Parts: sequence; C-alpha cells; structure tokens
Amino acid sequence: MMKSAFAFKTLSAAALALMAGSAAAHVGYGTALYDQATDTYAPAGSAGFDPTVTSNAGWIAGQANNGVNRTAFVDTLADTHNTRARWFSLTQESLVSFTITGTANANGASILNPGFSLYRGTTPISSSHDGAGDQNDLSADVIAAQNGNAAFQAYLAARAPFAVWSPFYDANDEIAAAGGGAPDAGGPNWGVFNGSDDFTLANNAGQLNTWDYISSAGDGHGDDALDNQISFSGTLGPGVYAIFIGGSSLSELGALFTEVQQGTPNGNFSNAAEVNGTNYGAAYAALRQARNAHIDFAVAAAAPVPVPAAVWLFGSALAGMGVISRRKSAA
Repeated sequence: MMKSAFAFKTLSAAALALMAGSAAAHVGYGTALYDQATDTYAPAGSAGFDPTVTSNAGWIAGQANNGVNRTAFVDTLADTHNTRARWFSLTQESLVSFTITGTANANGASILNPGFSLYRGTTPISSSHDGAGDQNDLSADVIAAQNGNAAFQAYLAARAPFAVWSPFYDANDEIAAAGGGAPDAGGPNWGVFNGSDDFTLANNAGQLNTWDYISSAGDGHGDDALDNQISFSGTLGPGVYAIFIGGSSLSELGALFTEVQQGTPNGNFSNAAEVNGTNYGAAYAALRQARNAHIDFAVAAAAPVPVPAAVWLFGSALAGMGVISRRKSAA
C-alpha cells in the first residue's frame, strides 16, 4: 500500500575502517529514473532503481531541528555522502508516484528506514560533493580554472566553514581565500546537505547545481508507519527533479554524529591549508555500511481539472440570455 507524505514550500566497511582524504566518493545521480522526452525509464540495477545508501541516518541528518546535529541552537548541515541521489525529467505536468523500500543486506547492516527529500533544479552535474573547492591533489589547470570562475568563487564566498572533524575541513582555506568562512548562526558544518530547504552543490570543475526544495518524508516520521518504506504521490510541472534518499533512523544518527566528531585532520588541524583529509575509526565505518533499497516509480498524465456543474449551468444561462437578447433586437 502506498503511503504519501507532503511537506511542500540519497564504500565498503573495510575501505572505511580508517579514512583519510576529503571523501573520495562524490554524489552520484545514476541513470535518469525517467526521461519524459523519450518516455524512457532507467534499467534495473544499482545505477537506477536499486541504489545503495551509506548509513541509516543520511536523510534525517539533513532535516531541520532533528535534535542531534540540527537543533534550535546548532544547525550543522549534513554530509551528502550519507545519501544517494536519483533524478528524472518531465516535459509536461504529470502525476509522479514513487515508493522507496529498504531491502535485505548481505553485509549484516540493518535494513534501511528510507527517507527522501525531493527537489527541482537543473540537469545534475557529475562528481559534485560537499568539499568542492579543496585544491589538494588537483592539477594546476583545474586549480587555475577554479580561481578564474567568478560564479564558483561566489559560491565559496557564501560558504560557512566546515567543522574541524568534518571530512571537508581542509576546504576551509580555499573558502576563506574566496571571502567565505564566516560562521553562520548554526556554527561550523558537517557538510552542505539541507534535507528540508534549498541547497547548492558544486564540483571541482566549478559547475553548480542549486536544488529547490519541494517535499520530504521519512519512514516512521509524522503519521508514517515504521515499515522500511516511504512513498510520494503528487502533480509536478515540467522540469528536472532530484530525489535524495537516506536513512531516517534518529538513534543511528545520534551514534553516527558522535563518531564523526571523533575525526582528526590529517595534518596541522590549526591550519586547514596544512591538512589533507580526515581520519576516522572502525566505529564510524561500521555505522556507514551500505544499505540496499528499491524504488518503484511511475509517471502518468495529470488528470484534467473537472469543471463544476454550476459553471456549465451558468454558461448555459448566459447562452440563453444571448438568444433572448438577439430575439429582442430582431423584434
């Protein structure tokens, strides 16, 4: 049974056991779930309707006032690397329905309690990530292109700093050089993911994606039953859309946020320019095990808006008055 929710306005454990580097895996949008221009759906598989999600807490970490990393006093934006993104495009107003279900995991991880945030924007850019701007290990020509890109530099200038334990701490020196880095009201950030409002992602090529928030819902949150499944159904206009999928477990978010704050910069933590990556332990890796999911997705033509009977009667009355008027004129 589909459950709908609206609030209008997604690495192996062994590889993660000791992380160094500013997050090697970037946001992957996979193959478009649906392209209405060609009436084409994505194939089955991990790049389409069967994604994997890192951790069981990525979606809830992005929700406002979740009581852990985002509260009334601290607003530490989340890390997109704990979510998985998918996208689709529409050429006309359509009824879009999808259900995301957590499925069994061979690695022993808990089954995903899925949550989603739905956005509208532009065609996704490749290799976008929270720490875009960090120039460690980049070639001289890429660095020069970043420095000469006015829009990208403006993006960096608008960034708050990352926390010293964040996987993206070593981007702070480039952010400061562009004129950014002033703490916002919520303080230093974990990442840039905002699961309940608009947010922007960039890549090392200096390209930007701004995602405009539409709706979000999570398994077991609000009036939704806790059953490893969450759904959406609504009418959307022409455009490009992204679904960021992540775990909705508040208890696992508490554990993950505790462990990520144990991260230590690889280098001189007092100077982001002398840092290259952040180191984490096995407990952090265990909480970020991959969870499998399946997406059921459908698009249909939007139903025409019915015209109330009173409108037809009113129109008939006007037509009748016209006939009487013409008869009087002829007389």
